[in-house]
Amino acid sequence: MRIEFSSAIAVSLFVATTGCPSETVGPPPEPPVNWQSFDAGPKKSTGPAAATLRERAVPDAYTAALASADFSALIRLTDDDAHFSFPGMEDAHGPDAIVRVYQGLLGAFDQRKATTTRVWRTSSEQTVEWTLTGIQARDWMGIKASQKPVTIKGLTLIWTKDDGSVTDLHLYFDVAVIKAQLGVGPKDLVSAAMQSGAPSSNTGASAAPEMFEQASSAAEQGNVAVARGALDALEKNDLAAYQGTMADDVEVYTLERAQPWRGKADTGGYFKAMHKALGQLDTTVTDSWGVGAFAVLEYTLAGEQFGPFGWIPAQRDKTVLFHIVDVVELAAGKITHIWRYDNPGEIAVVPPS
Repeated sequence: MRIEFSSAIAVSLFVATTGCPSETVGPPPEPPVNWQSFDAGPKKSTGPAAATLRERAVPDAYTAALASADFSALIRLTDDDAHFSFPGMEDAHGPDAIVRVYQGLLGAFDQRKATTTRVWRTSSEQTVEWTLTGIQARDWMGIKASQKPVTIKGLTLIWTKDDGSVTDLHLYFDVAVIKAQLGVGPKDLVSAAMQSGAPSSNTGASAAPEMFEQASSAAEQGNVAVARGALDALEKNDLAAYQGTMADDVEVYTLERAQPWRGKADTGGYFKAMHKALGQLDTTVTDSWGVGAFAVLEYTLAGEQFGPFGWIPAQRDKTVLFHIVDVVELAAGKITHIWRYDNPGEIAVVPPS
């Protein structure tokens, strides 16, 4: 027969047999604790966050949607609560509303072909530079169908979730440049219209886009600080500080100029023209990212318009607001290139029909 003793009985027997009833016997020692066991399990990565495979597929899917017949592919890309903006228009919310806006902005152009030229990627946002060609088959922005070809260079800021769904789209291209290609609008933009935008190293339709990945490095943060410093100096009317952020051979590309501004003389001329046209000039950065040797800044420029702003005459409401994205390339802490995407005519833009 098997007899089991409790620990209490065992202690009593031990006391009785040792003949020491007056001594107090303490409980047995606690078992040792393996504190390391509490750290068991997978460790979280301490490296920089990265875009998922589905997010990485978004730029090509987006440009394919631009070329699709009715832009319905955007519905499959966008989240139910997605937001959209374009300078000069009311914002749109939700896939159906966003598709309708794209149909109004670009749907008048048939035989559309779109290519991605460059992408600047972070863990949650991708800046996509693209080129679209097409034929104006229907009325657009008050212009009768002309059957003329157009080339549109644009930029889209795209925010995504890990599953690749798009939560926000900020679209930028210059309406006046397209009008000039159709023979309407500012005549001095016609030559620029045929060569508009920033020449990247990938201009062929079959060329693979250039991809730039964020490393979340101190150098990238420094690049953003320099780019923001240039805008701060512009606001403060500090020409020396503004030019101090730039290399001697800096180049600034805009959609409305066939050739870039080059060097500090040209950038100084731009600086002075801005302050001549706009009083109480204010720059407000809404988003910024450092990606490799680049800084991407989305910002607004506001002021009281004193007179013509380029081809834009003085407005009845003298307070004007422009939405702009600058893609800034830097080397050795100086700005070497700026590619600027905006729609300067946004203050007088005609909503698409």
